[in-house]
Amino acid sequence: MTITYKEFRPSAALQPYVDNYWFQVFNGDGNEESPIQKCLPLGAAQIIFHTNRHDCYAFFDGDWRKLPDAFFVGIYKDAVRWKTSGYSVCFGITLKPESLMHLFKIPASTLFNNYIDIDSFLGHKMNSLSERMFGIEDPLLLMQMSENFLLQRVKSVNAERSYLDEAAKMIRQSKGTISIENLSRNLYVSERQLQRMFKDTLGTSPKTYTRIIRFRTAYEYLQHAEKENLSLIDITYNCGYADQAHFIRDFKEFTGTVPTNVFEKETEFYQLSTVNYNEPLMAY
Repeated sequence: MTITYKEFRPSAALQPYVDNYWFQVFNGDGNEESPIQKCLPLGAAQIIFHTNRHDCYAFFDGDWRKLPDAFFVGIYKDAVRWKTSGYSVCFGITLKPESLMHLFKIPASTLFNNYIDIDSFLGHKMNSLSERMFGIEDPLLLMQMSENFLLQRVKSVNAERSYLDEAAKMIRQSKGTISIENLSRNLYVSERQLQRMFKDTLGTSPKTYTRIIRFRTAYEYLQHAEKENLSLIDITYNCGYADQAHFIRDFKEFTGTVPTNVFEKETEFYQLSTVNYNEPLMAY
């Protein structure tokens, strides 16, 4: 089975809300199973479409469950294993998690470590988009349909940003190295207020979200470690971990495995979080 994956940059108007669009194709024979994929916790929310309606399954509570053809995913703290077979086409919209509240008036906290099918989440308008996407295997067309839909949603967004928006942005800009104390001081809000707002809106604490973003940064470095001649010590230092043992402990918590397995089992790690440090994401 061959697996291809591409990421695309959103338009400038949507970049405050959308990290990227992605397109993945599993091309196998008949009922040939894909390698089990690991969807890692990268601190984002997603909308995922299986555009050719091919069956995909995720492993939850000791059992393989069939995934909906179109569904929302919240912030995950744990790696999620999933698989497909034969020929399967997936398209995703990766959102900044606070964007769920702005674009859809629903806090990401309702989806923390969970997913829900689009019908249950938003009803007719979102379902109409997914129905139009089914059967389409052109990533540029899928992306344009998504852009048109999301740009309509942006028109109703309140321009005023909350301190949670700023906090989430600062955590991402610091690549997960900012302390909660400094975050609170910079935003002129108490740590207790920050904790409550994160829990209510994103479903997790600012500390956990910061750890996830730092892990995401380390994972991005690790993907390019060989090309950039980076050691685990380099990654540990660049990502602000106390020591190498701290880095490996966090990595195992979020992935269920050790960093070296990224190289040994590369086809299992679903959705690389960057394409290349030295090249921009593909633009349309």
